[in-house]
Amino acid sequence: MRTRIAIVAALAAATTLSASCHSVPAPAAPAPVARGDTIRRVDVFIGESFSPRTGAAAIAAFVPEIAPTDSGGECMVSRTGGSGATIVSAAFPSRATSHTQATMVFDSSGRLTRFSERRGGTRIPPTAGMTAAQRDSTVRAASLATRSTSISLDYAIDQAVISNRGGGKPTDAILTNVRAVEKLEKFGPVVARIERVRRLCGV
Repeated sequence: MRTRIAIVAALAAATTLSASCHSVPAPAAPAPVARGDTIRRVDVFIGESFSPRTGAAAIAAFVPEIAPTDSGGECMVSRTGGSGATIVSAAFPSRATSHTQATMVFDSSGRLTRFSERRGGTRIPPTAGMTAAQRDSTVRAASLATRSTSISLDYAIDQAVISNRGGGKPTDAILTNVRAVEKLEKFGPVVARIERVRRLCGV
């Protein structure tokens, strides 16, 4: 069975935000994945499609190619006017020399709904004066030029996507549930990075 899943690449949005301070409109919420469905394709917000691997064996075999950096850190917090959501973006070791970027989204009650992390020293050229399409194209090209490791956790639908991509190599990705990966040491662990960003940004 072919199941199509839209994945929010919040890290791409965070890259754009930290590089140009322009907001990126959120894509439509992805549809839940039925248990037992075979995942054939993933459509990523920044325009790339790939087929993730699933299952316990895929998680065990996956190796993140880029290690995280969490020394130093600069934080930016914004709040939406309509839903009352809070968006927290952190760059390590700094925005000017960013190697690891993390984005967290909290709902109006303060509950964490999404976490995204991108590891890799992408440099985004200036995008001032560009149209939205030109800006997206510039960010996409810069993101794909350097090998990176990305982690996306969507707590609302219990979906986790972890990938190595860019740098002229094929994308390698896994798709699973959040609890299967958030505490694994080889990924950080992610829960430790979440606490690190919370302390840095005071949320």
